[in-house]
Amino acid sequence: PRSTLFPYTTLFRSPEQGRFGGDEQIRLVTVPSPHQEISSTHLEVRPGTGTDRGAPVVTDLGSTNGTVVAQPGVPATDLRPGVAVVLEPGATIDLGEGVTIQVIEA
Repeated sequence: PRSTLFPYTTLFRSPEQGRFGGDEQIRLVTVPSPHQEISSTHLEVRPGTGTDRGAPVVTDLGSTNGTVVAQPGVPATDLRPGVAVVLEPGATIDLGEGVTIQVIEA
């Protein structure tokens, strides 16, 4: 099944709405992590701003085991915590434990 991850989504093992303030609409998504390889606060996906407007942007939120992104035609790379990366259609985000997110063009 596909789900819409916008306008602003944070993926967690154990989400807590109280961690976030402000007026932004945040959608918290809980993902399965039987071995707790996915951090309780793992990553954020949001629409880009400025020159990235309209493109999805992913940021690792300092997860313990990291996040791997594979862009089309480019070898997979580990995200650096706190560094936003613009995603191309066809990109795959790997959180670990078999949990992946595929970026599709809407």
